[in-house]
Amino acid sequence: MGARRLPVVPRPYRDELLSSWLGRVACRYGLDAGRLSAVLVAGGEGGAAPILIDDIAPAAGQLELLAPDCGVDPGRLRRLSLAWRHRERPRAWFLSQGPPWAPTPLRSPPVCLGCFEKDRAEGRDSYVRADWLLAERCVCPAHRRLLRDRCPFCRHRLQFAFRLREFHGRLVCARCEQALAGQGEEGGQRLDDAAVDGLLALQKQVAAIACGAPERRERLERDLATLWAPLDDPGAARPALALWFDEAGWRCPAEAQHAVGAPFPLGLLPIGWRVVTLLAFHALFEAGDGAADGSQAAHLARRATFAGRGSAVQLHRPNLLFGAETRRPCQDYQRLAREILAHPDWIAAASLPQRRRGRVLARLMDAALAPASPSGPS
Repeated sequence: MGARRLPVVPRPYRDELLSSWLGRVACRYGLDAGRLSAVLVAGGEGGAAPILIDDIAPAAGQLELLAPDCGVDPGRLRRLSLAWRHRERPRAWFLSQGPPWAPTPLRSPPVCLGCFEKDRAEGRDSYVRADWLLAERCVCPAHRRLLRDRCPFCRHRLQFAFRLREFHGRLVCARCEQALAGQGEEGGQRLDDAAVDGLLALQKQVAAIACGAPERRERLERDLATLWAPLDDPGAARPALALWFDEAGWRCPAEAQHAVGAPFPLGLLPIGWRVVTLLAFHALFEAGDGAADGSQAAHLARRATFAGRGSAVQLHRPNLLFGAETRRPCQDYQRLAREILAHPDWIAAASLPQRRRGRVLARLMDAALAPASPSGPS
């Protein structure tokens, strides 16, 4: 297929993500974006290892290899990259599609189901909007709904795929194969008009800071890192944000723990926790203008590990699982996993709600991986 021009190639939309356009092309040939890239870029066969094209800044030469077979100007494809669209932003200000140690994306970008329904109603392919990958984006301005990062049908963490249905590319959940469209909004989280207006104004304000003066952006980044700095101890699983909740026994859920201690946590968080982070930032740090006289913000900053010690110290939680100094043989991790699954606390948690089960699992993982407890959970 790489030796000739593809006979059917839809044109990219102006506000489309690069990988979305590749997915729409690929579904017309029974492939996904990674495998189509492997065929066109590397000249591989159908069984070749997928090649993921970076949505932020594609590798040099990849677009030049893709463009001729697709009949699209390379410059047009380059303009789909986020680095071209948002030249003022550092890379951290785009959404991460998984923890930093993951070799491939573990999740898809959050989406607006109303936008997909509009695509269907107007008789065009569904596609992923590029701005959904901005780190501060939580609400769709057009449909005034929170973006969704879980499938509205199977409720699992969203991992979507393109399928050719009714002669159009449609986004579906890769797990349950249900089409992602407006009908999935039933049962979704609805916000009142005041809450939507507040979130829209807040994400617009944060976006202006992200694209503005470096000094103000760095102060914003420092404030956000303070919220997710480990509470009191470098290895703590709880972020300093826990003080803002003022809830006894609150523990960071497993889905957000990889953001604890990250230099810039906003782009690592699922939608719900991104909203919470922005609201806490607005309440404590007055939308980036500092909080010299804010007693609650000052108390939180004092309790955040490493906060206020200067820029030479990086806010980063020691990675007990993947750090070079504490790396263990694979057999050790397999043993620890078996011990956790057989632990009485985990067995007893089978009937608990998902959030409480996550807390139990996080506690057992912390105990198993703690340097002082090499033998596993007690």
